[in-house]
Amino acid sequence: MIDSVLIQITSGSGGDGAISGRHEKFVPRGGPDGGDGGRGGNVIIKGDHNENTLINFRYVKNFVAGNGGNGSKAKKHGKGGEDTIIKVPVGTQVMDEGGSVVADIVVSGEEYIAAVGGRGGYGNVKYSSSTSQYPVIAQSGELGSEHNLRLELKLIADVGIIGVPNAGKSSLISFLTAARPKVASYPFTTIEPVLGLVEHREKDFVMVDIPGLIEGAHQGIGLGHEFLRHIERTRVLVHLVDGTSENPSGDFQKINRELELFDESLKDKPQILAINKVDLEEVRILAEDVRDSMGEDAWRFHIISAISGEGVSEMMDEVVQVLSEQPTLNRRKLPEEPGEENIPILRPQPRRRGVSVHQEDGVYIVEAPGVERIAQRIDYEDWLARMQFY
Repeated sequence: MIDSVLIQITSGSGGDGAISGRHEKFVPRGGPDGGDGGRGGNVIIKGDHNENTLINFRYVKNFVAGNGGNGSKAKKHGKGGEDTIIKVPVGTQVMDEGGSVVADIVVSGEEYIAAVGGRGGYGNVKYSSSTSQYPVIAQSGELGSEHNLRLELKLIADVGIIGVPNAGKSSLISFLTAARPKVASYPFTTIEPVLGLVEHREKDFVMVDIPGLIEGAHQGIGLGHEFLRHIERTRVLVHLVDGTSENPSGDFQKINRELELFDESLKDKPQILAINKVDLEEVRILAEDVRDSMGEDAWRFHIISAISGEGVSEMMDEVVQVLSEQPTLNRRKLPEEPGEENIPILRPQPRRRGVSVHQEDGVYIVEAPGVERIAQRIDYEDWLARMQFY
């Protein structure tokens, strides 16, 4: 499962403003008529419930929006640049080069404008005045911006199944849902999270099978980081313990220690403890001893078989009860009918405009991007253009 990728995005540059004058019959004093350049295209990251992983970004990592068209005569504005829309799974976080989260896409249809297109340059008609009736200056389009971003997928599920390898997590999610992960009698059969929809007593919720965790998972051992991040968005955890283990209590404590070392907030998530494989006689005989060895951690304790289904219904009753006591995840569901409510659109901070002054090595530096863009279009061989600019 591809759940973390680096991409490079570039917004479109704005089109140049036009330098043009009216030359028509019976219009002796036509004046300027150069149109403005079109805006550059934006790069937009959009949540899509049809996407499940970031595998599409394995080979395609560069995304470029279209440039704006140049202005032309008769005050015609240039065409706006085409936006580039990047579709990502719901639950994707967008991080900048410094690692800060700049957007969290938690609902299908939600958009984040990751790179804003450059503004189009003004045509010469914008610079006409009583003293400059035919300006021969115009503004170049603003350049697009380039960013390196990290996309990181954290699955959104109500219930997460955790435990050591070969505890029976895949068997349990197969029993409860239509998900069909690989099931075998050896550790690490599941190597990526598996989602399934559970329907129990007229309630439905999403469950995720987290691949087996081992000691050192919080340090990334055994792909620990890749698995642990998917636990962060769950509301309730079902902690499955292998009843055939030599030390079930030790396995339970070890996994909880890894959760806390990865993120202290995970220790506060409600857990339902289940001893699996009670269909085996040896587990049935020792089940109560295992309960006693858990001590105070066994207050939400169930003995189940993910193969025969014994005890699973009673455990799911408690899962539903605990879920009802937890705050709902912020999925910000969209309305059924388009137009009933605006789709969430996250926009970056607007770029600085106007004039700025700062000091460097005892020298005052004045910056005015708008003026600089005019300077780029000046024909310095033209005396009139120089006079109008200065």
